[in-house]
Amino acid sequence: MRWSTASGGVPRSCSRCRSLTAILPIVYAIKHAAGEGFDASVVIAVVVGVIAGTAFWRRQSRLVDPLLDVSLFRNRAFSVALTVLLVGLVGMGGTMYLVTQYLQLVEGLSPFVAGLWMGPPALAMFAAGIGAPVLARRIRPGHVMGGTLGVSLIGYALLATAGLDDELPVAAGFAFVYLGLGAIAALGTDIVVGAAPAAKSGSAASLSETVQELGIAIGVALLGSLTTAIYRTHLTVPAGLSDGEATALTDSLSSAVAIADDLPPAALVDAQLAFTTGLNVATVVAGLAIAVATVLCLRMLRRVPPLGRAQRIDADV
Repeated sequence: MRWSTASGGVPRSCSRCRSLTAILPIVYAIKHAAGEGFDASVVIAVVVGVIAGTAFWRRQSRLVDPLLDVSLFRNRAFSVALTVLLVGLVGMGGTMYLVTQYLQLVEGLSPFVAGLWMGPPALAMFAAGIGAPVLARRIRPGHVMGGTLGVSLIGYALLATAGLDDELPVAAGFAFVYLGLGAIAALGTDIVVGAAPAAKSGSAASLSETVQELGIAIGVALLGSLTTAIYRTHLTVPAGLSDGEATALTDSLSSAVAIADDLPPAALVDAQLAFTTGLNVATVVAGLAIAVATVLCLRMLRRVPPLGRAQRIDADV
């Protein structure tokens, strides 16, 4: 544990606990609304999260040695790059969670074979992570990031139109999604660190890493919950099932697959179709968010110079 002597010996774990108090109620609200419906507990959780988040932000702005240096957000390039990283990781995290389920639960692939299908997307991310910085030495990073995210929209379109027996379009679509991730992860972090004063570069780098991890978690919670809600809305429970079987069928596709031998064949197919519909809707939502991130890159980061031509990104960039 790291202690902040500048703040009277109060451990930074206190700030971490306050940040969790802001994040966890929002995650709970998302998952509860998808699983149980919108009720008073959702409203209470959101209010608690917003109040706790506001209090955390104000507290950090007053500390001499804060866990989160909010003064860094005064730099537009810093704030926009972090926002793009967050949105990109939300889309990728949620999409990866859904694609792996689709390959195994809808297409019936083994974990090993599903992992092989995930190989090309990983290579696409690897190629973008290496190639984007090379391009950004000649082309402005904002244009490289925006262009790559624009190409990744092809992937979201493929996922939004996928049906049963479409493992090839799904894997290809996810490869495009990963392509965009590789570019923004490499260049976004560089912009974030470059926009911070040299004395705060460590804080900027750690904040970039934290935002990316947070984006993945939010993506899984948000897009996963949305898919679950769509699944339950579109699912038809056949007559003659026991209460336990009906509960398992409506709970999730994984639960339905677990009792597949006890279900009519058409019931499992209907469950797979309902899940695929949820995947389609979730990727449309993610694609719209990525489209916004694309515009942010092209407009708000257009003045960030190519890599190697400036030691620090000014606040008015």
